[in-house]
Amino acid sequence: MRVAVVGAGFAGLATSIKLSRAAKVTLFEEHEEVGVPEHCTGIVSGRVWEELGSYVSKSVKEGDLSEFFIGLPSGKGVTLKGPKDFAVRLDRKRLEEEMLETALSMGVEWRVKLITDVTPKGSVHGQSFDRVFLAEGWRAELSSRLGIAARPRRLYGLNVEVRGRAAHPGRVEVWFDKALAPGFFAWVVMLEEKAVVGTAAVRGYNVEKLLSSTLEVARRRGLVEGEAVKRYGGVIQTGPPVLAPCLRAVCSAGDAAGLNKPVTGGGLYPSLDVAKKLPGNLNRPIKAYKIVPRLYAETAVARLLHGAPQRFYERLFSELDGEEWRISEYDNHLRSVREIIGEMRVKKFALLFLKALRYLLP
Repeated sequence: MRVAVVGAGFAGLATSIKLSRAAKVTLFEEHEEVGVPEHCTGIVSGRVWEELGSYVSKSVKEGDLSEFFIGLPSGKGVTLKGPKDFAVRLDRKRLEEEMLETALSMGVEWRVKLITDVTPKGSVHGQSFDRVFLAEGWRAELSSRLGIAARPRRLYGLNVEVRGRAAHPGRVEVWFDKALAPGFFAWVVMLEEKAVVGTAAVRGYNVEKLLSSTLEVARRRGLVEGEAVKRYGGVIQTGPPVLAPCLRAVCSAGDAAGLNKPVTGGGLYPSLDVAKKLPGNLNRPIKAYKIVPRLYAETAVARLLHGAPQRFYERLFSELDGEEWRISEYDNHLRSVREIIGEMRVKKFALLFLKALRYLLP
């Protein structure tokens, strides 16, 4: 079977690698290099890293993350702890460069070409393929023309990398604060001798100014020290995914299909989940998109967390301040919610939610 993959970001590379054993794959990319522009914070679960580790070198991993604080910039909030290798931070540019090398070594044909014409029957600029996967990124121009693109809620995120001492290597702080991240959250990822500070906002805000304020808070609390060496960012998608990603011989993939975790915007895990199911479902690729209903359900959780008024966050995290919860998985947010409710006991959770609910009302 002849397969075309359009776009050599993470989703396109993962799709190409996974399909290379089941089909003859041609990978189209408009740029001569991959991994640019850099835009992603690069946090994935240990499970994803374990799978990627068979395609890339250990040097792609920059550090392990085992603890996530979720709360307010003041330090009030809860701590989520996972098992060993719960999550890791990756060098995204190097990851994609090495994935491309792996794809080429597995027989994937690489073509530098801007694709502007794809038909539902699988024609790419007049060349016929049995299957075409459009991993073209969030703009999804080709997928939109074919009616198989997602229409997710989009924000713009910005990171700054700080070289120097970090207070708690292996810890991530996530802050819900409308003054720092309107419509989303801010974050501080602490590694050995390095940290990544970031924020995101809905359209209409100056994200550069928001990032400067977030970095100032991180410095004031002593979480990071050192020189800010680079800034990078991009679009963050928070669901929902497209429910019908395939039309005849063509399917959308990655950001174009809205394959992102709605709560965090992360796209590596959902894209990889679909890609690894494709080889056994090439005759009916829609069957590889089993994660879509779950992402749709997680979208409701994301809307609550991202859209609540500040008084809701203040009350919630003040009530929960100092609690520590264990969760088993970084990628499955619905499972994490169930585990947290189980640890708190259903009655306690219900009472707390009812207390905070009045702060959600106008």
